[in-house]
Amino acid sequence: AGVVGESLRASGPAAMDISQMSEEEQLKAAMELSLQDHAGGAAAQAARQPAPSLVPSPAPPDRGHPRKFPRKDPQDALPPCPRASAKKKRSECEAAVPTGEKFDLPEGEVLELVRLIFGDKPEIQDAERWLDVGFQFSPLAGTEWGLWQRHGGPCGVFAPVQGFIVKSLLFGTGEGSEADNASARRGDQPLACIGAEEDARAAVLAHALATMLFHAAPTSHYTVCQVAPAGNPAGALAAVLAPGSPEAAAAASSSATAIASGSCGLVVTGHHVKRIADAQQLLEEAVDSWLAGPCGVLSFVCSVLLSRVMATVREDMDDPTTPLIGRFGHCSQELVNLMLIGEATSNVFDGTRWLGDDPSSGFLVKGVDGDRVGVPLVGFLSEMEPMRYLQVGTLYKHPDCPIWVIGSPTHYTLIFSLRRSDAQLSPEAQVEQRAKKIFNDNALDEGSLALASSLGTMLGALGISADHLAQAQRDLVREEVILWEDFRSWACRQFGCSDGPAASQAAGKKLKFFLYDGQDPPGPSLRSVLLELSDIDPRLAGGGSEGDAFAATLHTRWPNAVVQVLPLAGAGSENIALGTTSL
Repeated sequence: AGVVGESLRASGPAAMDISQMSEEEQLKAAMELSLQDHAGGAAAQAARQPAPSLVPSPAPPDRGHPRKFPRKDPQDALPPCPRASAKKKRSECEAAVPTGEKFDLPEGEVLELVRLIFGDKPEIQDAERWLDVGFQFSPLAGTEWGLWQRHGGPCGVFAPVQGFIVKSLLFGTGEGSEADNASARRGDQPLACIGAEEDARAAVLAHALATMLFHAAPTSHYTVCQVAPAGNPAGALAAVLAPGSPEAAAAASSSATAIASGSCGLVVTGHHVKRIADAQQLLEEAVDSWLAGPCGVLSFVCSVLLSRVMATVREDMDDPTTPLIGRFGHCSQELVNLMLIGEATSNVFDGTRWLGDDPSSGFLVKGVDGDRVGVPLVGFLSEMEPMRYLQVGTLYKHPDCPIWVIGSPTHYTLIFSLRRSDAQLSPEAQVEQRAKKIFNDNALDEGSLALASSLGTMLGALGISADHLAQAQRDLVREEVILWEDFRSWACRQFGCSDGPAASQAAGKKLKFFLYDGQDPPGPSLRSVLLELSDIDPRLAGGGSEGDAFAATLHTRWPNAVVQVLPLAGAGSENIALGTTSL
């Protein structure tokens, strides 16, 4: 009791008179004082935590802007997307086809073009894969709007083109109620031809190709060219051979042998035009002829390269000596990016990064620059991300339309949704996207830490007043550096957002996607992909993605989702009664 009394005298208010208290009352008072001390200590500790918000709830930073082309003629605009149900007679196209400026590409430029695509001395088989494949639609029911890839290799072009076809088919221009009603119009057969749609496929394919050409060309100068084997007696203007025919195979083998030996192997002819509408008409006229022929896909790739200009394409790359087509005819990331965003950059993260501590002596690596290219219309996901070989940026993960090319070390496919909202960016993700770009612009390494001296610049880029710099320094700076995770959490709090991962989602919500793969064999196929969002790691629930590369790839965009894949149409759909299939 004496000890308790001394404690009360030392800790309690001066007015507290313990001389009249019983021993029991003294113990009770001591306990109350102890609780008060504990609460005061907790409050003091909370006061030392970073301020929850320095900015009075501003709107999250804008995720991006529509792409602009300041060097193009203002009158040069991409024509509206044709309606899938609009039937167009071939004679209407023939009567208005522009001629533009005809050309025969000199042999020296053809050789430069061949080396940009295939490298100095590719394997014969790798080049041959590209010399006997054109753009053709699937003959299988339920996949008539899907492209038919009859050879391995060009899937890195087929999948992006398919993405732009799906965009035109489901979302049109991407505005208004027509885009919002895509699910009601297409139902569970999004790639099936409905009614007279088969007659509109040429116009929609030409619009998809023209859109990609428009994005790649920095000025209002477009090249639409036809490529043919140099050994063809009649040259590039000869009657188009049927892909896969013995004659086409022989011509492809001869040209591939020449290319592999360092020779030209090809002839290139075509037209230069100054309006994308004229280029689109030329492409539409070619859909049923040489674009469907043995060198059809290669002809489009060359059209994009010549429209962007070969020197500019090499400037896009981290390593300008990298060929666009690698081993086994597989497309490089540079070629896939060129198809998706019109720039042949070498990476899939947002913005650019410096490798090395000093930008003056470091190496600049380039990804998807939202300030320049805006928000991609079609996104990209990679099987390499769950393996930690790379990290796909927020721009590719949240494209304008719910359409994603999925890349693997050996193949490219396409996944898409009928609901535009499935691509939308949450407020948290918008803040994180902007904060990540700003942090990368000032980072020392690959985006994990930045110098404290850059903090003022980063706050200004976020739109946060310099008045808050001192508080930010106290919250973020440790040993003269700032860690990305600390900066991300802090930035989210300033804008009134949760500082949890940007991929936060409503557990239990179900999403439906479609996965298309046009490669034959086994044949064009369409599968439904059902995702049930969860806040529990599926590995802990016995349904994880371990060993399932496809599910692991989807988890980079929808973490912890339970993934179910079912055959729907085309090759493999005969097993639909067997239930879930693995990829």
